[in-house]
Amino acid sequence: MRLGDHLTYLLDRPAEHPSGSTPLVLVHALGLDRLMWAPVIGRLPADRRIIAYDVRGHGRAAGAPPAPDLHALADDLAQLLDELGIERIGLAGLSMGGAIAQTFAVDHPDRLTDLYLVATAATPQTAYLQRAAEAEEYGVGAQLPTTLDRWFSPAFLAAEFAPVRYARASVHRANLADWCASWRALARLDTRLALSRLGVPTRVIAGGDDPSTPPAMMQDIARAIPGADFVVIPGVRHLISLEAPDRLARLLTPDY
Repeated sequence: MRLGDHLTYLLDRPAEHPSGSTPLVLVHALGLDRLMWAPVIGRLPADRRIIAYDVRGHGRAAGAPPAPDLHALADDLAQLLDELGIERIGLAGLSMGGAIAQTFAVDHPDRLTDLYLVATAATPQTAYLQRAAEAEEYGVGAQLPTTLDRWFSPAFLAAEFAPVRYARASVHRANLADWCASWRALARLDTRLALSRLGVPTRVIAGGDDPSTPPAMMQDIARAIPGADFVVIPGVRHLISLEAPDRLARLLTPDY
């Protein structure tokens, strides 16, 4: 599907028995792609349409003109929905996907029915700019060990399960320009003041052992959003969709 001046790619699971609920859109983390959500999608209720897509600069959208900020990435999603003929959605994002989801919620509030923010931040982090600079100096591959350590708990990482192999391969093939542009767009994230204006039902989900977006950081996000609930999944780090898909899928179900 042509989306503006770059190519996106969809993983679109139709509802087996449509219930009338809005589609749920899933937004992936930096350095990965739509397949990050595959373990979760198969565990979500069959009566809801599920859509995952490649964010600009990732997967089949690699090499696209870099987004200057998260607002551009949120607008990409809005345009994608327009091209699919979808007016309103539920939206879940993990890590950078959660930053895009927050920005979409702020910029396009009338298009949301429910919001799920997973292992994400709401404020600028100096580490994001440092990672871009270090990648330019030493290459993306040099960041692989520390990246995987942030993403997965030690036992899960050591076991070399398929999700770990997928994540490793994704970082190995990451384009340097895309990697750095994504970190710099993420470094402009700051939704602190805007979160208090959200009026959509929201769930904030943290990994209990996540060093990147620890539970205390995630709880601050939940407190900033009126009526949001906050859940911690114990024993997992950052990439909850790959390490704990069963538990995450239950939390992405409105009747949980």
